[in-house]
Amino acid sequence: MNTRCILFKTNRFNLSKVGAHFINPCCFGQDLASWLRDKLIAKRVDASAPGQEDRGWYLIVKSGADGYFLGMSGNTEDNSANPDDGEWGIIVEKTRTIVQRLTGKGRITAGDGMFALVKAVLDGESDFRDVYEETQSSGAPLSLPTPVIPVLH
Repeated sequence: MNTRCILFKTNRFNLSKVGAHFINPCCFGQDLASWLRDKLIAKRVDASAPGQEDRGWYLIVKSGADGYFLGMSGNTEDNSANPDDGEWGIIVEKTRTIVQRLTGKGRITAGDGMFALVKAVLDGESDFRDVYEETQSSGAPLSLPTPVIPVLH
């Protein structure tokens, strides 16, 4: 995968009321996706309507020539009096063409504009706590390896 992940804590979004339209009972994040979409559109980023997936919600966004999948979901804090207090994760996945995948080009980097924009939006909210990029124990960004696609001759 060609991803970077941002984690943060807040009690602003729903983590307690399961919607009748949820695919699964853990499918929180619709309000986060709607809020983030509005913030990105205000920054002149093309953003789809929020979509639901098995464990959360997503946006498909485009900035310049680059496209991204932004997946988001949350988990409640066990010892909080507020049932909506929890940790949220936003996965920023940069989409690549098959040629880019085969040649190793178009990877998301630490300086990626969309990743930086999403993080800056989150950093700008006074009721968001502990905003950080999730990394491996080595300090490298948490990212799943891109699958190797065999080339048939």
